[in-house]
Amino acid sequence: MGKNWYPVVNRETCIECGKCVEKCGHAVFDKSSPERPEVVLPVECVDHCHGCGGICPTGSITYFGEDTDWTPPNAKNKQTATCDCDCGQESDNKSTMKTMSIYEPAMCCPTGLCGVGIDPELLRISTVLDTLKKNGVEVNRYNLTSFPQEFVKNTKVNERLMDEGVEVLPLIVVDGKIVITKRYPTNDEFTKLLGLPNGLLGGDGPAKKKSSSSCGCGDSECC
Repeated sequence: MGKNWYPVVNRETCIECGKCVEKCGHAVFDKSSPERPEVVLPVECVDHCHGCGGICPTGSITYFGEDTDWTPPNAKNKQTATCDCDCGQESDNKSTMKTMSIYEPAMCCPTGLCGVGIDPELLRISTVLDTLKKNGVEVNRYNLTSFPQEFVKNTKVNERLMDEGVEVLPLIVVDGKIVITKRYPTNDEFTKLLGLPNGLLGGDGPAKKKSSSSCGCGDSECC
């Protein structure tokens, strides 16, 4: 079964026909609500099975871990590939993984997890990003100390920084669009923004305000 392979449903184009839930024989989707496909058991998905994606009439399903030239049925430049499971589905697909970048204030190290009095919010973010990486999702992380050139290269980020100052950080960009400023995403927001299966990161409460310290060193000097 595929720990790092599972379907991702694009809510903006899904017409909630239920065909993917009906097609899947591996209990990946919640069968109690076929009209609104929810991935509940991603680890049960068979590596490189494109069954649900191939049958989707709107091409709304792609896959984490996609490493072939398979594209959704309605995508351009399609190439045919066959599932590696016994569903007998032949179709086209290519992952449309979203890209997230986090622009952070100046910190004494790439993660801010140094010294004493570590900021629990920075610890949460590092844990979330480690979990995402283990599941094949890379999130770019830039802070003013280590990656100043990235703030210059991104004109939208540079403009917000010049207009509002460093107080606008952390600033979250998804597919080139600024979606959150002055705080980090909650676990639930990470899930929604990246189109992750529910439960991968766990839920959480309201977003926490950023620490007054620029890194996790508290009142002590940065290391």
